Amino acid sequence: MSTADPTAATPQSGTTADHLAEDHDRQVVIAHLSDPHVDTSVERARRFARVMAQLAELNDIDAVVVTGDISDHGAAPEYEQFFTLFDVPQPSIVVPGNHDLRAAMSAHMTPDENGRLNSVIDVGGVRIVGLDSLVENAIEGRLDAQTIEFGHAAIAEATGPVFLSLHHPPVPVGHHVMDRYGLHEPAALAQLAAEPAVVAVLTGHIHTALSSTFAGKPLLGAPGIVSTMRLGSRVNPVADDAAMPGLAIHTLRPGCHLTSVFHYLSPEPSGTT
Repeated sequence: MSTADPTAATPQSGTTADHLAEDHDRQVVIAHLSDPHVDTSVERARRFARVMAQLAELNDIDAVVVTGDISDHGAAPEYEQFFTLFDVPQPSIVVPGNHDLRAAMSAHMTPDENGRLNSVIDVGGVRIVGLDSLVENAIEGRLDAQTIEFGHAAIAEATGPVFLSLHHPPVPVGHHVMDRYGLHEPAALAQLAAEPAVVAVLTGHIHTALSSTFAGKPLLGAPGIVSTMRLGSRVNPVADDAAMPGLAIHTLRPGCHLTSVFHYLSPEPSGTT
């Protein structure tokens, strides 16, 4: 998988000040979920519902981000199931992954004028931008010109720190399968991430917690909900369906100090139905 040279990325958009992020003066907590792959089955709905129950116990969450692979087959009943379970009071961003289909997903979301599921929310002085990296009928991702333009405009209009979110990670993670199917042509994303207002990039896709850097910014991936990617280069199957689902919590504190915690749920007691 090709990757961008972070040192080549230079800010493009006209933010109101170079220190929007550093001037942030309040705490904002973002819950980050990824890859529920709901398929109308009881087991996958149960895994996702357990994560949602854990989320409901946290009383300081300001926003929720879901970084893709909402459904397993892009079918309308799967999105009905997801959005029924995904009943959160906080502002939220949901981006598509490679298992999703825009037409069915758009029944629950509003596509932009180009038909892409790009989105933006503002909460507590922080802007979260959702970028559509879906290439339908493909596993790898790509940001098209319209999505990149959307991203630049969203950053330029921000009045505080910005988080970017998308499904496909733009860096290799050292896995023999997943590294073939990340974000192709990531240089354009690097231009977005290098903007002074951007504090981090949130991703999914690889079904495991991820901490890296990209264009000089933290790159953070949430654990998988449906399964966890196995480590190693010769492991088969690739994913462990029995591993506990998880989520990430990103806390941006005054002065733009970012802390991320990756949490996996405990096994249910024996005999639980």
